[in-house]
Amino acid sequence: MRNNTKPILSLIGFGLFIVTLVIHLCFRFVRTSDVGVDMLLSLADALLLVITLLWSVMGIIELRILLKSHGGIKDKLDNGRINKDEYKNISRRHKFCFTINISYLVIILFQLGYVIFNWYEVNV
Repeated sequence: MRNNTKPILSLIGFGLFIVTLVIHLCFRFVRTSDVGVDMLLSLADALLLVITLLWSVMGIIELRILLKSHGGIKDKLDNGRINKDEYKNISRRHKFCFTINISYLVIILFQLGYVIFNWYEVNV
């Protein structure tokens, strides 16, 4: 991971989670007299739940990349190829990326728990 990268995969995951949450709330609270709209909302809700949970694999891959990158930066500091100030700046950016990535993975764990406990509602 280069020094100027951002946790793009986790940010995309947050976007997917927000879209999933909006569709799920629409499905739960918006009832229409048209059966077709209810079926489409149900299908969209179930598919987005599955897609968001599958996207968590990308979050795990990104976490692994962040961990490798942090180890590489620490090795550079130990070998003297970068100075302490540069290490602090890079470390601060990595902490920000770790925070976003870990919070995304925690939200996905809560979503996985919701899907497991409410499996009867997820009907594709």
